[in-house]
Amino acid sequence: MPQKKASAAATAPPVRAARKPPPVAAHEAQVNRFLAAYIMGVANRLANGASNHYRSQHNLGMAEWRTMMAIGESSHRIVREVAEMADLDYAAASKSLKVLTQQGLVSVEQTRSRGRAAIARLTPQGLQTYQTLCHSAIERQNRLLATFTEEEVAQLWSLLKRIEAQTPHMNEAP
Repeated sequence: MPQKKASAAATAPPVRAARKPPPVAAHEAQVNRFLAAYIMGVANRLANGASNHYRSQHNLGMAEWRTMMAIGESSHRIVREVAEMADLDYAAASKSLKVLTQQGLVSVEQTRSRGRAAIARLTPQGLQTYQTLCHSAIERQNRLLATFTEEEVAQLWSLLKRIEAQTPHMNEAP
């Protein structure tokens, strides 16, 4: 009998220790003394939350969400423009358009009048989904900014645009 107990214990999955909280809050972590690293960390947390929300509520990943937002209510967009507006590389935008086409939210057609350009349009179902996504994004943004005054929100936008404008300078070779 003791032999069986030992063998059963050896095959049982190990008990996992409770996950310990991080030693310091994210904003106090050594890596976050660099503003770009801190912004990327916050952006990652925002993106993960948004991705979970849009995936569970609308069956769309962030690339598809950004693609839908880029097409918007326009009558059409060239795929290259969609990629630029969604801040995606061309391959990611094309992949997203393929997913959205398979879901019946977008139609993509080749055009002869603009060389090899492809035109993306929202389908009627896509337009409804787009409007739902906009409403959802506004609600999420309102929750994010709930503790800010209008002036602080305007200042935040201004500062973020200045950071964006400085990004090419930061990324230049020294």
